[in-house]
Amino acid sequence: MAKVPELTLRHAQGEVFNDRTRFRVLVAGRRFGKSYLACIELLRGAIERPGETFFYCAPTYRMAKDISWKVLKRLVPTSWIKSKNETDLKLELVNGSMIELKGTENAMALRGRSLSGVVLDEAAFMDQTVWSEVIRPALADKQGWGLFISTPDGTASWFYELWQYAATDDSNWKRWSFTTIEGGNVPPEEVEAARAQLDARTFRQEFEASFENLSGLVAVSFSDANIDSEIRDLPILPLILGVDFNVDPMTGICAVKKGEELWVFDEIIMTGGATTWDFAEEVHRRYGVERRTIACPDPTGGARKTQGVGVTDHTILRKSGFSVSTPKSPWKVRDKITAVNTALLDASGTRRCKIHPRCRELIKSFRTLTYTPGTGLPNKNLGVDHAFDAFGYLCLQQFNLAKAGLMGKTSYRLY
Repeated sequence: MAKVPELTLRHAQGEVFNDRTRFRVLVAGRRFGKSYLACIELLRGAIERPGETFFYCAPTYRMAKDISWKVLKRLVPTSWIKSKNETDLKLELVNGSMIELKGTENAMALRGRSLSGVVLDEAAFMDQTVWSEVIRPALADKQGWGLFISTPDGTASWFYELWQYAATDDSNWKRWSFTTIEGGNVPPEEVEAARAQLDARTFRQEFEASFENLSGLVAVSFSDANIDSEIRDLPILPLILGVDFNVDPMTGICAVKKGEELWVFDEIIMTGGATTWDFAEEVHRRYGVERRTIACPDPTGGARKTQGVGVTDHTILRKSGFSVSTPKSPWKVRDKITAVNTALLDASGTRRCKIHPRCRELIKSFRTLTYTPGTGLPNKNLGVDHAFDAFGYLCLQQFNLAKAGLMGKTSYRLY
């Protein structure tokens, strides 16, 4: 093979790379350069152990392709590549080594392979069985190594338990934690700007690599400081309407955008099996047929048909004269929670959402909705989630303070 190309790592990346502990766990903030480090690790393994197989694993095939395939191809000199498979995301080197990129959404399909090394990228967002039942046995006969890299996902996850184990006296394990700034790829001023686009807990998790406990209240940013009896409707502005299509109750949250603030001045709670037609009539009764109304409904209402009348909930809203603002596919629950908490109180300490005390169900939802034990999902069994959801759809569509790149797990910036 040709001479190894000169590769550059930041100081924090190099600290992990230069350690040869068999199993390493890296928790890092967003844009740290985790995936770039992963590709270099795999390339080193393939050089050092000719004829062996190495896996890069991401939560999905699409993520593996989008995050690391192009990066890996840029790192490996053309003269080193014996064959390349663009569909299977596989490189065979001239020394007989194989580097394969895999999604773990169908982990059982990965069984039966013998591996000399593996990187689990965004490991916190994989199922535990990927490691325990598939990858760990595959490393046994070759005594292969493993590198786990991820942003955190709360303290109820298997990855957190792995992180804790890596701190024990087992000499085969070691761990590191680095913030986004410590990664050296993002200017401090950009990180500070993100404070105004995320709630405090999400900021700590995504940029400071902190494992945040998700066992308590969902609306952790809410307080009495968000309640203001002085706010009111401003009829000259469009009415923004968050809508949850639950059959009983059907819920609407009514707001206007006043400058950089969101004023939530009313709520519509309809019980007794009210239809979407009934809901639209109630909006017209309160605010007039001529009022410009932007409805932000549950995205699934684009397919759901109400009361067997043959039209979808979104179609009913449009036929009632409302503009419908909704994405083509449902939002992630995490994104909705982040958008709500950021509106209530961002990480810089600013409250941009004010709520009139007459919105009793919404306030009750903020004060009582908790996570289902052992998960990062709101507990639907409490019966207080409908107003929260309606408000969440409104925030996501019309008052989303987070940049697209800060939401979810689909946007990455590689070093």
